[in-house]
Amino acid sequence: MRDPSMQQPSLGDGMDAHKPYPLSPTPPRSREQTYNLPSPDQPSRASVASPKIIHQEHASKDARPSESVRYEALGYMGATSFSTDLEEAQRRLMSMPGAEGHASSVPTPDAPSLSPQDFNPPAAAINVLRNIPDRASSYYLFETYRNIHDAWCRLAARWLLHSLWDTFGDILDGDRSDKSLSAMAKRLCLNTASVPREDHTDPKEWFKEFSGKNMRWECIGILFAYWSSGLLSLPRETFKGSCKALNDMDRRTALEFYKELVADCANLCWNAGTGNTLLCFLLFKRSLLQSNISGDGDLRHFRLHGDLIALTTYLGLHTSTAAFGDRSICVQIRRRLFAGVFNIDKLIAIFTGRPPLLSRRFISQSEPLDICDEELLQVPPRQGMPYTEIDSEGWSLGNKILPVSPLRARLMMAYTRDSILEIALRNTLIACEDPLLELKQQATKMYDGFPFVLKHAADDLQNSALDHVQVYTRLHITLEHLHNVFFIERLLSKLKEEVTAELVKISLEIIELSLIPFTNRQLTTGVMCDIDWLLMAYGAPAGGVLCMELLRPAAASSGASGVKKSTMIQSLSMLVGCLNAVPPDAPNYGVSATLKRIIEQVLDRVLDPPAETTGQEFSVQGWETDFLVDAADLFNSDLLDTFDWFRP
Repeated sequence: MRDPSMQQPSLGDGMDAHKPYPLSPTPPRSREQTYNLPSPDQPSRASVASPKIIHQEHASKDARPSESVRYEALGYMGATSFSTDLEEAQRRLMSMPGAEGHASSVPTPDAPSLSPQDFNPPAAAINVLRNIPDRASSYYLFETYRNIHDAWCRLAARWLLHSLWDTFGDILDGDRSDKSLSAMAKRLCLNTASVPREDHTDPKEWFKEFSGKNMRWECIGILFAYWSSGLLSLPRETFKGSCKALNDMDRRTALEFYKELVADCANLCWNAGTGNTLLCFLLFKRSLLQSNISGDGDLRHFRLHGDLIALTTYLGLHTSTAAFGDRSICVQIRRRLFAGVFNIDKLIAIFTGRPPLLSRRFISQSEPLDICDEELLQVPPRQGMPYTEIDSEGWSLGNKILPVSPLRARLMMAYTRDSILEIALRNTLIACEDPLLELKQQATKMYDGFPFVLKHAADDLQNSALDHVQVYTRLHITLEHLHNVFFIERLLSKLKEEVTAELVKISLEIIELSLIPFTNRQLTTGVMCDIDWLLMAYGAPAGGVLCMELLRPAAASSGASGVKKSTMIQSLSMLVGCLNAVPPDAPNYGVSATLKRIIEQVLDRVLDPPAETTGQEFSVQGWETDFLVDAADLFNSDLLDTFDWFRP
């Protein structure tokens, strides 16, 4: 999305009036020593509070009771939670005549504690701060990319960058001595040990919670994640010397370096023992960064994805009792973040063939409203007043692509994809035809209901009213829809044991659209986009269908699908040419090389068959082929392995 004009809010330098109470520390997730920190305003005593005190301190006049209850019982939710009956009994008790207010819980008197004066920040904390880019480089990297998959709020991230330099600029612009960095690290560690409120309705109060003098390690990690995304957006050919912070590092070295700094920030947060949406977004960005370095099939990436899902469900982002039209900041941030997590979970499941870690059957969270970042960060209407800038379905009435628009659309399509996965990953496809046909109808109806500004049109590249980010966004959303229909048609074809004409036509369209960013590089300028991944995630499975169709005697000789053999060959040839251009340092290079080789073997067999089969039809039935290929390569490719796209 094109970044709108953004203004810096007035930032308070003092700590918030409410007292932060750290949760009991969880086991450390890193090599660093767990630090048990006191609250900044209680230097001499431990302040590990019971959930009841947390609720008492964090309740506010504008907090919704349902949200406060969930916050109080952080980590326990749902009908099977051991605390459900106890909470119901407590609510019933408090509603009885003569009931006293919340009982106070006394902190453990002999709990170990360190005063701010005695606390020494971990070495990793000093190292992270020392490697924060200089002021010019930090803004350059932040502005280099535009992320249409952002699951947070880019305007808030920009404010956070302003706040970093306004608050700690004297340290970061200076010589960054150990003494000054230690003081800054100590402040960040103390802030991170406090529990941020998750029930704000005023955006300024929400932002003040983690900015200025209240800045936390989650914030530093988020900024490093944005800077890392900026590194990914820099062209390979002009990467070195792009900005001072890179110190002439090559692309791979720079990404690995920044990835470790993001990981250090996440570990510092884990060690503080608190979970919150800021940390969840940091883990979301960290997982994406790892996938862009090592590939989606890498075990390290899947482990990070598991951490992300664990914290997502721990925080209860998958469930909510807030009204659909509630546009308050915390509700919408939670919805945006969950939308990003759920969508990524389905993409990983589709790409690798592994079962998804989240299921729509256990989700009560609504889609984020189609509200621009500027509106979201303004004081919302009074409670009970409807927000009039959206329609009844939650879409903006302004006919514009807002930063949250593609995220919202992709979440809706991800729910359909989750249904497809439930069928595809079964042991059998018996009695699945009617559900698949119903899913196809639902997917088409949903896409038809999207605002027209989100749908790709044939003349988008020539449309002067659209910038390159808008063109790419529309293209990606349309590809996502076609991908769902493609999966449904593929499963239907397996039931019928034949390639359907509809499947071939959809495959051709997907290949055509997935090649557009590759042949029109201006579309991805400044966009967080891996066009190599687009080829493999969308184009390769569609190419697999065309390969199988070409190897079927009826289709290859007479074009039974209604598509000419020459058209399929031309599409596959273009796909091979683009796969051949994938650089060796691409995260999924091994997968692309395998796919390219398979398609080339198919084209060779079709265009130049062995002498003994010249003039004869190939002996091929169903999905099986007689063309020889190394089966080990197919099984090692991992790409959609569960769906058997390229298996002989």
